[in-house]
Amino acid sequence: MKINELPGSQSVYKLDAGEGLRFAFGNQLATVIARHADIGNPMAGATLTGARGATFPLHRHFNTHEAIYVLEGTISLILGDLSYLLTAGDYVNIPPGTPHGFTYLDHRGKMLAWTFGGNANHVYSVIGEPYAGTVYPETNAPVDWSKVTAATDTEILEKQPNPSQRYAEKLFAPPEGVAPFVIASGEGEQMIAGDQLYVFLGTQSNSGGTFIALITEGPIGTPIPRHYHETVTETFFCLNGALEMFAGDEYVTLHPGDYLHIPPRAVHSFQLKKHDTRFIGFVTPGIFEPFFRYLCEPYAGHVYPLVPPPFRFDRVLQHLKELDLVLLGGPGGPPPEAAL
Repeated sequence: MKINELPGSQSVYKLDAGEGLRFAFGNQLATVIARHADIGNPMAGATLTGARGATFPLHRHFNTHEAIYVLEGTISLILGDLSYLLTAGDYVNIPPGTPHGFTYLDHRGKMLAWTFGGNANHVYSVIGEPYAGTVYPETNAPVDWSKVTAATDTEILEKQPNPSQRYAEKLFAPPEGVAPFVIASGEGEQMIAGDQLYVFLGTQSNSGGTFIALITEGPIGTPIPRHYHETVTETFFCLNGALEMFAGDEYVTLHPGDYLHIPPRAVHSFQLKKHDTRFIGFVTPGIFEPFFRYLCEPYAGHVYPLVPPPFRFDRVLQHLKELDLVLLGGPGGPPPEAAL
């Protein structure tokens, strides 16, 4: 397994918080944690930070579907014809062609941005310069936005929004269909499986089947069974607590800000190792969504319960032939020796 290094080819790899390819542009910093070459399909990820007042102007992507999860701070977002005040835990769905731009409103703004289907993630290396620091530079140097061309699947729009626009209301659950939207922190489609809470922020309906976005959280728990997928790619980005992963052929622990990539056919499992552990995952393609709907029950709460309901893994087993899932062991137990 590669540690703190982008592999350049499809493989299991882990990046500690702050690691990746860092590009500074003005007083903003993009840390690229995944490229097409590392994932093996047109999917890429980066964390974005900036100083108070730093702006990424209104722009749109021709082919790229973008998803943003706010990690820290307060950010003003333009999305289509609406403005939103983003805070930590908010989720943004940005289909191709949707005008969007943002401004950091404090000195701690930080976002996780994933792109699918286009090469818009490449824009950071075009407008920025390689940077050794792990926080944005405090500088008044301007950004040459003229470098942004169709080659990065990004168009800077000439007409910029009025910053005095009122902020729109955020949603409590993903809508149906491919549309721009913002889900408020702590909201989403809530589901429960045993003592773990699963929250859909984006379904395959919202991305035309390209990906799903899912929060998983829970207390210290037992390992899920080791397994692999034939076609599905999974990403794990730890938000809180600690997550022990078996990936490929070894164990690693994810702490807040750490990232792990699991490509198709890589054997993996996880165990929550601290109370209130939480992580966000982007799974592509979105065909794996039915797994969670078989595993889980709809849930009206917003935190995992003290007394969990029955764990319905039996329904997963009943539908196993429908799923891109190869099990190598039972729930909570090690795989058979023959599968190791």
